Amino acid sequence: MNNSEPLPKLPVAMTDDIVASSTDGIITIDPQGILTSCNPRAEKIFGLRAADVVGKTVAEVFVPLQDLDAFTDCVLEAVQRPDLEHVAAISLERDNSILHLNVRAVLLSRRGSDERLGVLVMLADESERVELLKKTAEREKERAATGRFIVAILTIFSLFTLLLEPVQKLARAKFYDLGPVVALLTLVIIAYFIDRWAAPNSTAFKLNLRPRSRDVIESILWSLGFCAAMTAGKYVLLGTTHTNGQTAPLFAFLVLDDGTHVRSPGLFLAALSIYLVSVVFQQFAMRCAIQAPLQNFLTGVIGPAGWVANLVSTLLFAVLHAHLNPVVSLAVIAPSLLWGWLFMRSGSVVTPIISHAIIGVYAIFILGIFAGLDQI
Repeated sequence: MNNSEPLPKLPVAMTDDIVASSTDGIITIDPQGILTSCNPRAEKIFGLRAADVVGKTVAEVFVPLQDLDAFTDCVLEAVQRPDLEHVAAISLERDNSILHLNVRAVLLSRRGSDERLGVLVMLADESERVELLKKTAEREKERAATGRFIVAILTIFSLFTLLLEPVQKLARAKFYDLGPVVALLTLVIIAYFIDRWAAPNSTAFKLNLRPRSRDVIESILWSLGFCAAMTAGKYVLLGTTHTNGQTAPLFAFLVLDDGTHVRSPGLFLAALSIYLVSVVFQQFAMRCAIQAPLQNFLTGVIGPAGWVANLVSTLLFAVLHAHLNPVVSLAVIAPSLLWGWLFMRSGSVVTPIISHAIIGVYAIFILGIFAGLDQI
């Protein structure tokens, strides 16, 4: 074909079909600002019918519509200054979703002459690309947050290891084991600030202090059932072990680390108060600073994200008790899984606090299940 030969012209009907089937919205406007055409895609975007808007001005059609200020301004500027290219980005809410459009308005002229026919407005739907960019950005944020979270956990347990020797010295005190309390107070403060640094806009640090009544009742019932199981377990164990021909009592109340039974009500209440305070900090540290953000990061990555986060935080909770006694470390795993499950169900840190208080007070101060061992 000779390059100097003119390209064949498409029939008008075929040109109309191309415009009508375009996935982009196309609107034409004459030099006076009156709409001359509107293809089906543009009709769908704006919720208009071409038969109702063709012949009307841009202001009459689009000014009354909401969220179209940027579009209307772009089109009006194009009508007033058609020699320039005008571009705008608009977002419209459609059918519970957001439609992201790139608007481009250019001069429409007759081919082969300088006659101006008006303005051609093209609306390209870029919703998929915008959503892809958003998802990519979210994945990068999650990736960065996950890295910071891992750094946070390693920092917390590194500091705990450094504090281990002074903690063990405090644990040898006859009055009460303040070592874990001091360590947990330190860790929860560090965990809070690291969690804010790792994900400053995250809602994972759940400070929901208003659980549903049903969740509170469920927490109490499960705790009472756990206490009954501990009682039965100790009863069976006592039936198989004897000391100097005598069976140890089922209920030992509070017993200090050296085996001394507490007789003073004041000392008993002091130890009980310190323990209840430590329970609050333990659960805030384990559930809010570790389990919740870990579950948030794992959601969508693995199926049982909640249970994995619960298991990891439980193992870390057991590690925090390793300096006391291996038996104590193993003994806290089962109740910790229960507390993590209650936290998952209720979304509130109050339910595991209630359960921890009930089970812990009963086990240490009434059943004496850790008699002769370091207190939790």
